[in-house]
Amino acid sequence: MLFRIFTVLAVAALAISTWILSSPAHRPKPISNAAGAELPGYYLKNAVLTDYDAQGVASIRIEAEHIDQIDHSPEVALHGVRVNYLSSGGQNWVMFGDIAHVQPGGKIVDVEGNVRLQGDSTGRSPVPVVFTDTLSYDVTDSIATTKSDVRIEFGKQTLTAHGLIANLKERTMRLESKVNGRFQP
Repeated sequence: MLFRIFTVLAVAALAISTWILSSPAHRPKPISNAAGAELPGYYLKNAVLTDYDAQGVASIRIEAEHIDQIDHSPEVALHGVRVNYLSSGGQNWVMFGDIAHVQPGGKIVDVEGNVRLQGDSTGRSPVPVVFTDTLSYDVTDSIATTKSDVRIEFGKQTLTAHGLIANLKERTMRLESKVNGRFQP
């Protein structure tokens, strides 16, 4: 008899404790937006990102000292960035900068701070080097643009301008305004 009373009390205690613990007051609360913003997003160190064309040949390679996710959004910031445009049969280009932001979808890379865009120096002839504060690179069309001041050095020659459109596939550059050049023998 004592065993039956103990069993009934145990079952009743189990039912009551299950009911209390499953009540909304005891359920874990989801992380609010404010608390979620305090948590770190993902980050990568010494990262290399490579994009391939339809034939499987590398077309762009992005190297960064570290990459941080920005506030749990699809946007990322790349620090100490080097972007290599690998042309299939043309001149390769390298872009350096302090910080780059990849827009959602990964088709536009915005580079800021000490930006330098230069042709690959594998040959003996001088290669153009573009210096500016900001540069946007369209990965799909291989076009780099800026509305900032630019300085282009080509050997001993120097051109300055305000604004630039560089088509890396066609190896052309168009200066927008306030173009000024200095050519030394």
